Amino acid sequence: MFSRTFLVLSASVLLLALPVAAGHESHGQLRPGAAAPAEVRVVSARVLAVPPGIRDTSAFISLRNTGTRPLVLRAVSTPLAGHSMLMITRKDAQSRTSMKIVQSLNLPARGTLPMAPSGNHLMVMGLKRALKVGQKLPFTLTFSDGRTLKVSATVYKP
Repeated sequence: MFSRTFLVLSASVLLLALPVAAGHESHGQLRPGAAAPAEVRVVSARVLAVPPGIRDTSAFISLRNTGTRPLVLRAVSTPLAGHSMLMITRKDAQSRTSMKIVQSLNLPARGTLPMAPSGNHLMVMGLKRALKVGQKLPFTLTFSDGRTLKVSATVYKP
């Protein structure tokens, strides 16, 4: 018969292994201490190519939440830029488009958070080097519960 300690240790190892497998399925890698949200899937991940010398660009990382609870994206970062911001894009009654920095973006339960050139997006500010079409940029998405998801976004030219 198994001892109580053995059963507790076995259950702990199993619980720790589940987020690792889930993180792999979501095309993300785990950061120590903060398991990737297993319910998040990357739909697409692109970064807009800009001419050399331009230090700011936009990233479009669309996400799908397969879980039953809404999630809140609180931050984004990449080591290839000084800082990044979450942005919403809205049209007013006269069809004028405006962008606004926000503290979070919502990812509804069983829903998507689309990002596109004419919609919500991520601003990547202070690029540390020129981007090349086809290059992959690493991003870390941070959710309100502290979990992170590492995403690789491809530089594209429209």
